[in-house]
Parts: sequence; structure tokens; C-alpha cells
Amino acid sequence: EEGILGLEFHENPTHTLELGTQVLLEQFEKYGVLMRPVIRVVEFGTEYLRKVDDLRMRDRNYLVCLDVKLNDISHPYGWLKKAVYECKDCGTVVVKMQRRARERVSPSTCRPCLLKAVDYMKDDQIPWGLFSPRPNFKMVLEECKYEDIQDISMRQITYNKDHHLIHCSMKNEIIGTVSDDLVGDLNAPAYVRVNGIVRVQPIPSRNFSKDTRRVLSIDVLSVEELPINDGTSS
Repeated sequence: EEGILGLEFHENPTHTLELGTQVLLEQFEKYGVLMRPVIRVVEFGTEYLRKVDDLRMRDRNYLVCLDVKLNDISHPYGWLKKAVYECKDCGTVVVKMQRRARERVSPSTCRPCLLKAVDYMKDDQIPWGLFSPRPNFKMVLEECKYEDIQDISMRQITYNKDHHLIHCSMKNEIIGTVSDDLVGDLNAPAYVRVNGIVRVQPIPSRNFSKDTRRVLSIDVLSVEELPINDGTSS
């Protein structure tokens, strides 16, 4: 079973973590645990160790480990992770999962209302060309789910077997995103191993919604401190 779980996590880490979190939530509710579970995967194998400067678009959704120097950490902010809508006409609830740094997704039609309208059209023989259903939803703010996050900027480092710093790359800087319990828990500068998933995001400076340009980023799963000696400590 451990082998199957490891394979699933390797091939589809996001889905596997979502399932694991759901299982823990159900167990917490069953036994009355008043906490929210967060899964942090650490001690990845060396086969996941990559270099920032070598990452490309083809690495999207891959698991990676990066040995880096944290240069800067943004102020904490939040984003809408799950939006809950309610039909104003019939009360049907629709849940839409959102994607960070993308336009908010909302329902296009209410299925129960659509089926009623179709039945009505069949009885009255109204031409289909005149049928133009429009969404009539409101967002249920109390049921929506938000997530706390921070952006971290980092550069690749290399070091020897004694953990003496050899080089900190100035070629490329990559942005990572930490969430939940990691927000406010990191300091910069620091030398760390970041374990995460390679993502593709719109460029931060885009000035129109359908800009096709993209940059790589890291969805951080866990952070492990590295005992690096850079020669600055006494």
C-alpha cells in the first residue's frame, strides 16, 4: 500500500494531498478533534533534487526539491480558494473551486432551473433560438473558503559535503508560495530546502486578462532548514 500511495503522490501530488486532507478531516470530525489538518511532506528522495536555473515549462506539475537562499518574503495575504454560490430562483447550491492568480469562476447556469425551462419550452413549443438562459446566482460569503499565503523569492545555491556555501546563483530568481501554517513562519535571508510542485503562473506585470505569457513558480509543500556555513557567521 505504501508503494501505491508513493506512486500516486509522485504522479498526481495535488490530488493525493486533497484526498489525504479529506480523510484526515473526516477522522478529526469523527473523534471530535478541534483542529484543521495540514499535510507537510518532508525528506524527499534525491531523485527529486533539481536546480532553479534548469527548470522549464515542461516541468509543470512535477515534484521538486530546491536548495535555495530565501531573499525576500512578502506580506501575508489571502485568496479565494472555494467559492459557494446559491441560485436566487430555486436555492440550488453550486461550489466552484478557484485557481490562484486567475479570474474568478462562477456558475453559468442552474441545472434544475434549466431543466424546468426546457420542459416549459417543450410544452409551449417555443423556438430554441429564443432560448437564452442567464445565470442568477449570489455568492454565499459565509460558506466560501479563503487561504492565507505568502510569496517567497529564492535563488539556487550550491555547497560542498561539509555544507560550506560555494555559490549563490544570480542568474534566475523563482517565486514560491507558502500557505497555512507556514505563513509567518519563515525568515529571510535563510538557506533552506524547498519541497514543492512546479506551477505555471501568468506574469505579474500582465496588463490584459488573456495574456498568454507565463512564468514558473513553486507551490511549497514543506521547507527544511539547511545548516549552511556561508562564512559570515562568527
